[in-house]
Amino acid sequence: MQNQVLRARDHWAIETMERQIAVLDTREAEVRSTPDAVQECAGWLALQRQVPSYQRYLRPWIAGVGFDGAVPAIAEHRAALRAHLALADSEVATFDPTTRQQAQQQLGLRLAVIGKGGAGKTVLSSTLARLLARRGRKVLAADLDTNPGLAMSLGMPPTEAGLPPEAIEEHEGGNYGWQLASGLTPSQAVERFSTPGPDGLRYLGVGKISSESKSAAKQSVPAVVQILLGVGSPEWDVVADLEAGPTTPFERYHAFASDVMVVVGPAWRSALTVRRLLPMLTEVNPVIVASQYGDEPDHAGLEPWARIPFDPAVREAERRGLAPLDACPDAPAMRAVASLVDRLLDRAATAPSVEGGGR
Repeated sequence: MQNQVLRARDHWAIETMERQIAVLDTREAEVRSTPDAVQECAGWLALQRQVPSYQRYLRPWIAGVGFDGAVPAIAEHRAALRAHLALADSEVATFDPTTRQQAQQQLGLRLAVIGKGGAGKTVLSSTLARLLARRGRKVLAADLDTNPGLAMSLGMPPTEAGLPPEAIEEHEGGNYGWQLASGLTPSQAVERFSTPGPDGLRYLGVGKISSESKSAAKQSVPAVVQILLGVGSPEWDVVADLEAGPTTPFERYHAFASDVMVVVGPAWRSALTVRRLLPMLTEVNPVIVASQYGDEPDHAGLEPWARIPFDPAVREAERRGLAPLDACPDAPAMRAVASLVDRLLDRAATAPSVEGGGR
């Protein structure tokens, strides 16, 4: 194995892992220099969450699937990630329970929304993002769907453009042959290339597949995935709308998220998609959201955590190309999403953390 020839894919994997460790080293230095105890604790909590996201992304990287020459480096990287996680665990444990609780309440969400096409995941993603922003939270709404949709549902002009040329670079071994530009950190990418949206949120999207070309999507998808994995600032809520179906979860686009919302509609095909998705989500906290239901019964074995009713006003808003939250803010579906925001924040605020300590 020591004489294994490194191919382009191996070089890309090694560079990617080096960039991950650089992100973690930078974040740890920033957290250590934080003068406020609650904010420092929130920083370590965020690192507790971010390291497992890198571990989830790394899970399929094994010999026989294009990484044969990088296997020793991958093993070293896994060990390095465990060491970073152990450090974060030990630092969190030094804070007293009150400080940890206050820090947990400052921690932003990391949420991926997935499901079958037509189940309402884009309306859900966009409305969640805007309602979180209306509460004064820092929100990044990310579109990982190569079909246009999220920008319009947010109330922004629809766009087929992805990241600009200065944000990406070609790499023969990268996914689709592209990656985030060297020397550009995920946090810098968000600051420089995300777009201001309604209610003060920021929007970041991949390119769209048009009838003429797939290049914009291929160039920006890998970079946006890298950005979401590396956004470690504890105060940011990140809500990502993933492409419909099982492909993007299979490719680990959801790895950044500690919570995954699986949207299911009343049709049996929607339930079939969800049943295919759930086995890919064992390392996160998936919840099922029943969307666009009237009086249909739940699917067997797919008891929903929350329900968003079928709403003609929302359908009419979408038909007209309007953001439902603007066109029908008091519609039953919008009220249901507002209640869902409360549940998400309550669950996040009471998430378990490491016990011990007394700083």
